[in-house]
Amino acid sequence: MTGSRGVILRRVLREHRAWIWPLAVLLAVNAVAVVAGVLPMSRSVRSADLRASAATLDADAAAAELTAATTARDGRDTATRELSVFYRDVLPEDIAAARRLLQLRVAQLARTHQITFTRSAVAPENLKGSALARLQASIELVGRYDDVRDFLYELETADDFVVVDSIVLSEGEDTSAPLDFTLVVSTYYKATPGVR
Repeated sequence: MTGSRGVILRRVLREHRAWIWPLAVLLAVNAVAVVAGVLPMSRSVRSADLRASAATLDADAAAAELTAATTARDGRDTATRELSVFYRDVLPEDIAAARRLLQLRVAQLARTHQITFTRSAVAPENLKGSALARLQASIELVGRYDDVRDFLYELETADDFVVVDSIVLSEGEDTSAPLDFTLVVSTYYKATPGVR
C-alpha cells in the first residue's frame, strides 16, 4: 500500500505540476515571512507588553507614594493647627499667667476641697532648643485623705495644662489627723527671651 501511495503521489505531482510549484513557492515565501516578520513582531509585542506592565506597576507605586505624601502633608497640617490651638488656648501665654495658674488656681481649687494652702515656691526654667519655658511650683497643703484625693482628681482632669510631677504625703502620729502633703506641679508657657 505504501508503494501505491508513492506512485499516486508522483502521478499527482506530474499532472498538477503547474499548480503545485507556484503553491510550494508561495508556501515557502509565507514561511520566510513568518520567520522574518511575524516572529520578531510577536517578540516586540511581548516586550511592549512587559514594558506596559512595568509602567503600570511604576504608575501604581507613584500613586501610592503620592497618597502617602498627601496623607503625611495633611497629618502635618493637622498637627500644626492643633499645636497652634494648644499654644493659643491651653498653655499660659506668659510667666505671669503660668504663676496665676500654679499658685492662684491651685489655691482656689484646694479651698473648694477644704484643703489648707500652706505655702508655695515657684522656679522658672528655660528649656534649651524650645520656644517654651517651664514653671515648676512646690506647694505645701494640709487636708483629709478623701479631700486630697478629690482635689488631685480635679486638678489632673481640669482643662488647664498642669503636670503633677510628684506628691509627697506625710501623716501625723494620730491616724485621724489631716495629711500634710507637698505637691510639685509644672506648666509650660511661651518663653520670652531674657525674661524669667
